[in-house]
Amino acid sequence: MTGVIIVSHSEKLAEGLRDIAMEMNDGSVEIIAAGGADGGRIGTNTLKIKAAIEALADREHILIFVDLGSSVMSSEAAIDLVDDAIQEKVHIVDSPLVEGVIGGVVQATICNDLDEILATCSESARMKKVC
Repeated sequence: MTGVIIVSHSEKLAEGLRDIAMEMNDGSVEIIAAGGADGGRIGTNTLKIKAAIEALADREHILIFVDLGSSVMSSEAAIDLVDDAIQEKVHIVDSPLVEGVIGGVVQATICNDLDEILATCSESARMKKVC
């Protein structure tokens, strides 16, 4: 089974995206919003991301979706803080945040093949919104 962590500089954005993704989820994918800095400020929080990773430690795959550059740095730092056995399961996904999360969650409900899930997330970068 797959776990998803949404890391945004905005707590509200992460939570809202989680709400949308949960509508596409059959319940098999656990999704955690880990957005914002302490006190509801804009930013990221390495310890919040670490706690989300640890909460998903029983999952086969843990996918972290990020919005901007420093969310990648905070996620990498959080990964460094968890046990090696958990680190091996964690993947920072290179995809647009919204489309990647939705595509990844949908694909993870269909199959648990990491390569297929990541391919779906990557393909979301080429998705046309307007014809």
